[in-house]
Amino acid sequence: MIRNGSVFEDDHLPATIVGRNRHMNEVTDALSPIEDGQRAENCFLFGPSGAGKTTVAKAAVRELRKEVLDVPHAYVNCWRDYTRNAVLDRLSRDLVGAAVPRSASTSTLLERVHRNFNGPGVVILDEVDQLRETELLYDLHEFRGLSWIGIANDEVDLLAGLDERVRSRVSVGYRVTFDRYGEDTIAEIVRLRARSGLGPNAVSEEVCETIARLVDGDARMGITTLRAAARKASSKGLSNIPKRLVKDAVEDAQIEVRQKTISKLNTHQRALYEVLQKEGRLIQKELYARYQETHSDPVTLRYLRENHLPKLEHYNLVDVEQHGGKKEYRLAIQSDPVVV
Repeated sequence: MIRNGSVFEDDHLPATIVGRNRHMNEVTDALSPIEDGQRAENCFLFGPSGAGKTTVAKAAVRELRKEVLDVPHAYVNCWRDYTRNAVLDRLSRDLVGAAVPRSASTSTLLERVHRNFNGPGVVILDEVDQLRETELLYDLHEFRGLSWIGIANDEVDLLAGLDERVRSRVSVGYRVTFDRYGEDTIAEIVRLRARSGLGPNAVSEEVCETIARLVDGDARMGITTLRAAARKASSKGLSNIPKRLVKDAVEDAQIEVRQKTISKLNTHQRALYEVLQKEGRLIQKELYARYQETHSDPVTLRYLRENHLPKLEHYNLVDVEQHGGKKEYRLAIQSDPVVV
């Protein structure tokens, strides 16, 4: 049944961006000075997972490249490349095409990008709140003509981890806020992915609407559910997806998305997750104490509280409750059984 599996991958950029016209206009407006040879405004995209932030950022750069074919650009996933050197290495290779040894020093990487960058240009910093060394944002500000699109869940959490020098540089610029998609929009996204990736007549309108109703405005979950349902139908020798398979497909998608998220955790976040997996419920100080025991290079409690714990919350990996003025953490309760 699946004719083109690539359309279901997280990094797929669809030809049509559904339900985000305002957001696209705001980001393309922020980038428009590049068309006149000027430095663009920095732009931050904030909102929940699965709300289309990365898709809009990439689509806006795609539109820019239709006007300026050779505009220098790069994409950095800061969950994977979260150190200063890792990001600079990525920019050296992708932004200016200058490969350097993996062991290159920070000063060498900075000098290489400074010397070879011929702006104006733009870099997408996905999951920018995962950066371990946020002075990198100051570095980028010093690259003449370079602007960035920073993607994060929450502005307060992002700014809380910045020192004053960096904050003064990043506090200006565009803010584009994303809410969860409505059911009609999710249904349209699912419908278009089915048309691009599945065989003819594989999905009925009822199935699209059912998926949309069950995924709580999360496009990533909707697309993953569609793929899971297609696999289930194919394994049964069916040429289309019956509604009765949607319930199990949603539950499979929840597990898949959760496991992907866990696999991306950095060492600090994984240590926290594993402590809670072993201990159950812990108040914040107890959680920090157990984390210190398990991690070879622990960060401060303040850094943990402002950076790593919020990320686990945003991605629904932990639940937090207040008890007598103290925060208690536990692994997130799995969703109730899906009712179709």
